[in-house]
Amino acid sequence: MCVRYNLLKAKATIESIADYIASQLEAPAEDTPRYNVTLSHTMPVVALKNDRPQIHPMMWGLVPHYERSKAQKRMLPNAKAETARTLFPFKEGAAKRRCLVPANGFYEWETKGKLKLPHLFTLRNDAPFAFAGFWEPGDENVPDSYTILTTKPNALIKPIHHRMPVILTRKTMKPWLGSADLSDSDYRDLTQPISADEMQSRAVNRYVNNSRHDGPQCLAPPDEEPRDLVLF
Repeated sequence: MCVRYNLLKAKATIESIADYIASQLEAPAEDTPRYNVTLSHTMPVVALKNDRPQIHPMMWGLVPHYERSKAQKRMLPNAKAETARTLFPFKEGAAKRRCLVPANGFYEWETKGKLKLPHLFTLRNDAPFAFAGFWEPGDENVPDSYTILTTKPNALIKPIHHRMPVILTRKTMKPWLGSADLSDSDYRDLTQPISADEMQSRAVNRYVNNSRHDGPQCLAPPDEEPRDLVLF
């Protein structure tokens, strides 16, 4: 699963995405770094609306239309690439509402005994990227919401976790975005794990384990003697 990520340079990342998809995008006026994005946070998403790519604030955690009126709404942060086109909560989004989720890195946790040790994964040279996602229109009860697609792990992530997010780069963003029909082979190609050679990782401080924490300390080196901060 991918349940935490960061977007430290929203404006620069969105400018790169605009270049990759050959379209103008209006970056958010606010460019405050987000060090610890998690479920229910509102983040910028590139989606096709009115037949052109636009930036829209959306809530992370896709709320299926049949959940909107419930007091306790089900929120889906991830969808598996292997099954998303056939499962009811995702198949319409996979076909008609594919989106780009701008990001600079994501976190996964290594389990050692009772400890959850976070690792930050980025592209080499901290290059900007986007997660492959789907989005769901909102209504008076819930805002527009999105989910991030996951796939099998590459060699870098496999020792830490059994899944990884689908990462899109310059060549894959434009064909993923929107509602054009994707053949089975095109869909499989676009949702393959990115090569481990294109990525880098490092251990970071367990301060990021707490979803309420934000700020540069999330990227600090791990403590020499880790305290038992296992709260998520």
